[in-house]
Amino acid sequence: MAVRSIIFYLLLGFWTIFMGVICLPYLFVPTNYLKKPIKIWIGGIFFLLKHICKVTHEIRGSQFITSKAMLIASKHQSAFETLALYYYLPKAIFIHKKQLFFIPIFGQYLQKTKMISIDRKGGASTMRIMLNKTKEKIAEGYSIIIFPEGTRKQPGEKPDYKSGFAGIYKETQTNILPVAVNSGNYWPKHTFIKKPGHIIIEFLKIIPSGLERSTILNQVQNIIEEGTKKIN
Repeated sequence: MAVRSIIFYLLLGFWTIFMGVICLPYLFVPTNYLKKPIKIWIGGIFFLLKHICKVTHEIRGSQFITSKAMLIASKHQSAFETLALYYYLPKAIFIHKKQLFFIPIFGQYLQKTKMISIDRKGGASTMRIMLNKTKEKIAEGYSIIIFPEGTRKQPGEKPDYKSGFAGIYKETQTNILPVAVNSGNYWPKHTFIKKPGHIIIEFLKIIPSGLERSTILNQVQNIIEEGTKKIN
């Protein structure tokens, strides 16, 4: 597994540099044109995972994906779901930390996609700016992908859902699409080694807008955690 993982990362590096160079003209055209080359890049990663690391994947619950803008609240166990959610959702963007802009090549393209970036050290004023940008993007028809725990969790690790996303839910008045994953079993946290297996990304039943802020946190946590247990 270690040798396969090393080969994967070497090829991923070459693939990323290659796509980053040949797609440079996309940095000077409207943002909506960038979706296709990004999906080609992600598709190449899926190819490498399957044929080098023997990691395949499956999407379940596609019937819950709609054209209406909403919050996508996902369990976060690895980098895989960040790729898969962007790839399979028709019009969705992330709320991400501003520091990702400093990653060579990747950061420049990320900045071009005009996703919502936040400075985690910015305090209350940063949160207000983020909420305003989120409402603007939803009004433009974009779904917003969030990870309610704020960071990756190992399979079976005690959940730690933050209350911040409940504020986003209240402010935006949108439905929530919960997402369960088992990616941490095959793309584990804190190691470069990929384990052969089958990753499942499962979209769960939509949670409607308008619920009380005091209950939405527990409801989202319970639904996602139960869904994750069933596929782990």
